[in-house]
Order: sequence, then C-alpha cells, then structure tokens
Amino acid sequence: MIRILTYNRYILKSDSSKFKNKKKTTKSTADRQDKRTILLRHISNWRQSQIVYTPYAATMIAGNPALEEGHVHLQDVTTIPLYLPSTFPAHIRDETHMKSICGKEKRLREAQANDALNEIRRHRRVIQGLWQFKKINVSGTGNRPNTRMLTLFNQIQEKVNRAADRYRRARNTLLILDPEGSWRTQLKELKNEDIRGPGKEADDRSSNKRFEPSWIWLVSRSVTNEQDEVEFNESMRVEWAKSRARMMRWGEEYQLIQEEMRRVVTYFEFKALEWEEWAKLRMQGNPSILNGVSAYAHKQAYILREMAERCAEDWLPELKKCGVIPSWAVRYPAAASTTRKRRQRRSDGEEEPRLESHTQDQLDDMEELSDDEDSDEDEDEEDYDLELD
Repeated sequence: MIRILTYNRYILKSDSSKFKNKKKTTKSTADRQDKRTILLRHISNWRQSQIVYTPYAATMIAGNPALEEGHVHLQDVTTIPLYLPSTFPAHIRDETHMKSICGKEKRLREAQANDALNEIRRHRRVIQGLWQFKKINVSGTGNRPNTRMLTLFNQIQEKVNRAADRYRRARNTLLILDPEGSWRTQLKELKNEDIRGPGKEADDRSSNKRFEPSWIWLVSRSVTNEQDEVEFNESMRVEWAKSRARMMRWGEEYQLIQEEMRRVVTYFEFKALEWEEWAKLRMQGNPSILNGVSAYAHKQAYILREMAERCAEDWLPELKKCGVIPSWAVRYPAAASTTRKRRQRRSDGEEEPRLESHTQDQLDDMEELSDDEDSDEDEDEEDYDLELD
C-alpha cells in the first residue's frame, strides 16, 4: 500500500507541475480532481494502519494542525506528509520495537530503487532504438515525421526523468535507514551523466577505445520477468562484444607500451656504444683533430646515455606504481633517487654536474678547434669580399 501511495502522490505532483502553465479544460480539471480524491482516501486508510504499527506517527500527526479534520484540502493533498519510519528522529528509529518496521521500509526502498533502475535501462534501450530507426527511416523525409519522432522521444525521456527521480528519493531514504548497508555496492549515486547507453550517444565524438559504459549497465540486476531478461540480453550482446574488444585492445596496448619503452632505452644504449667505437677508428692524423673527433664522439655517447637515463627516470617510477618491473630496470638502479636529486637541484637553482675530466678536456679541445675553423672561415670570407671589390 505504501508503494502505491507514494507512487500515486508522485505522479499527481508531477502532473500538477506539468500542466501548471497550460490551458485548463473542464475534463482535465475533473480528472485531476478525481485523482486527488482517490489519493486522499488512500492516505486516510493508511493513517489507520499507521497508528497501529507506528504509534509515534500519531504524535507527529497531532503536532501538525494542518492535518486535523476539516483542515485538509484537495489542493494540498500532494503535500500531506506520510510520516514513514525514515522521517522519524534517529533515537526513535533505534528503539527495539521500531527495528522491524524500519527493516520493512528498507526492503521497500531497495525494491523501489531496483524497479526504477530497471525502468531507466528499459527506456534507454527504447530511446537507442528510436534514434537508430529515425536515422535509417525518418531522417530526410520531411518535418512532420521528424517532429513526431521528437515528440515521442520527449515523452520517453520524461519517463526516464521520473524513474531517475524515484531512484534518487529511494536511495536517499536508504542512506537514512542503513547508511553502511550492502545495498551501496549495487545502488550507487545516479548522476545526470550516468543516464546514458547502452552504447555511445549519437552526439558523442569521443574515441571508441576510450568509451566507458555507464555503471547502470554493469551492476547486477533483479529480474522481474523472463521477457525483460531476453530483451536485455539481446540489446547488450553487441555492447558486450565491443567492450570485450576494447579490453583486449587495451591488453595489447599494455604490452606494446612496455616493449616500446624497452626498445627506446636499448636504442640509446646501442647508439652510445656505437659512438664510442667510432671514436677509436681514426688513429692517424693531427693530434688536435683526433682529440676533437674523439671528444665529439664521446659527447654524443654521453648525450645518448643521458637520454636513456632520463627515460628510465621518467618511466620506472610509473611502471613501479603499476607493479611492473621491466628487465632493463636493473641497469638503472638509482633512477628514482637520481630523479629526486635532479628535481632538488633544479628547485635550489644549482647547475647540472659537469662531465668527467678526460671527457671535459676533449670537449675543450674540440671547442678550440671549432673556434680556429670559424676564424679561418671568417678570413676566407673577407678575402672573397676583397676580390669582389
């Protein structure tokens, strides 16, 4: 009875707000009057049972002058408080004789939330089918068919909004009756962005591989009848296949990104060894030139090793957070500590450490040789300009 009572009151309140700004006809006014009368009679019958099972409600009813005989008007029937156990103070709900009554309302609200969630899913499947039908059969056929489809869509969307409101009200009541109950794993907070699916929206331009279905399609469901279960399985089969393909693709990406990291570090190490080998190939010639060539080769090797170490410093901490320890990590045991030291030096404004002494001497020789070559080029340009003059 409580379930019917709360539902009828919600529908009547919703209809009243919907037709508030519309033109009132005699028939619509009479229909709403009949609904208010029926609702008031249901509330009166409910009061008799309520006082028997929840005596505290009688105290709350007596303390509200608006609920006295003759003071209740049909226009205010939707605002009459029902005084369910969830509205009682906490110390009243904790009493021994109230435990069973609160438990019954808790089961009622769980069923109400599950029914509302099932209704949201069913109407969302209908909306998806409507958009597919409109795209294939209606689009481009004129304004009248498109307007008719849009009107039908708005009607179904209104039902979705009603079901979402019922779900939120039922969940808020459960938070009062049993804040830490097991129902929280299934009945999660419903936000407006969660009301979507089962697939991608028509205006969703995001990548398919980054699409995540809403949680309303992932939680376990309470099956009401066999037909609904068959329809749900049929509509979700394609989405399940797409989700499985995305999962397998991300599994491949998970392996590929680790292999790409390994190859980058290995390539830098290989090129560094190659430059060091090239530094030993030229054995004859001017000593200053040989020193410059060797210094340049060692400089390139140093740069490549620094790049490999920098990659290790950036990647290894992130891999460690994911529980991944690659095979090449043993070659960079101090990557994390080096990262911390480098960040500390940068924050303190210190300069990066210089190269080893023999490599630094080779670089100095190469710079001197480069300065000599630049001066020779300048002299050649001056001679050329004089010849032109």
